[in-house]
Amino acid sequence: MKSCPKCKNTFENTVGFCPRDGEVLQEDLHAEMVGQVLDGQYEIEEFIAQGGMGAVYRARHILLGDRVVVKTLRSEMRHNSEWLRRFQREGRAARRFRHPNAVTVYDLRTASDGLIYMVMEYVEGRTLDKELKRHGRFSPTEALSTLEPVANVLDAAHAVGVVHRDLKPENIMIGETDDGGMSVKLLDLGIAKMVGMGDAPAADVTSLTVAGQLLGTPYFMSPEQWGEVPRDGGTEVDGRTDVYSLGLIFFEMIAGTKPFVAGSLPEMRRKHVAEAVPALNRFATDVPQAFSAAVARAMSKDRSDRHRTAGELVNEMRVALGLAPLPRSATLATASMRQATE
Repeated sequence: MKSCPKCKNTFENTVGFCPRDGEVLQEDLHAEMVGQVLDGQYEIEEFIAQGGMGAVYRARHILLGDRVVVKTLRSEMRHNSEWLRRFQREGRAARRFRHPNAVTVYDLRTASDGLIYMVMEYVEGRTLDKELKRHGRFSPTEALSTLEPVANVLDAAHAVGVVHRDLKPENIMIGETDDGGMSVKLLDLGIAKMVGMGDAPAADVTSLTVAGQLLGTPYFMSPEQWGEVPRDGGTEVDGRTDVYSLGLIFFEMIAGTKPFVAGSLPEMRRKHVAEAVPALNRFATDVPQAFSAAVARAMSKDRSDRHRTAGELVNEMRVALGLAPLPRSATLATASMRQATE
């Protein structure tokens, strides 16, 4: 099948131009998937996006009628035994984890033709990066109320050994509750490790790419993900990597710009590893000094200097805004119990 890059209508391969727009038609590699039923259960309805893991589709469970998201594993990953083992191991961990502010992983399956895919909760709404474009800069209070649920998810996940590793605005979904309130859901928790993303074994930036794809999102990668060895000598990425990324997201939401921008991977690495963190209140003068300092601490080059948990970061921000700190133990206990009883 071919599709028009302007109106998105699809046509047979024998058609060269869109009869409506006159645009040259492009091969639509995903059109063949639409209408297919995977394992007799999930009918593919629409292509949504192409991600680092593979293609993302909206689908429907043909018996229950439920909308779901289907994420397929790229073919080069399917034929790599190490990636496949990692995908299966980490996928099981992601499927066991449950939190009201995290998108649920329902299943991992292999279709009869060898296609490996994941079935996930379908969430209506828009991602935070789109909300930033629509809304513009957030006030500190608005940013805090938006990201507090994300911090809750991260702390619960870290407590059971799950690290996101690819935290960014595109992985935060903003929607509405039934009573008109704001709903926040974290996407792709644990998926980065499933496909080998988010870790650099050495400082060489060539180790950060595979099959032409960047492993991780450079704007939001921590120094240790770029291969910088932390003072504690640890080689495993831990929850403080997510705290770093969360600090970067707070900065962008409130300042209206990313703290580090570069034209190449080596330059981006240098900025994350060595360049001083800009003060948030230089970009947004209404930000209290203590709040700006909390964001800067979250973005510390060495993880030992960051907040130990996302909740600790949130509470420092709350105090800076004159709000009472939140207790964290109840959220962690609930999420851990759900993990244990799966």
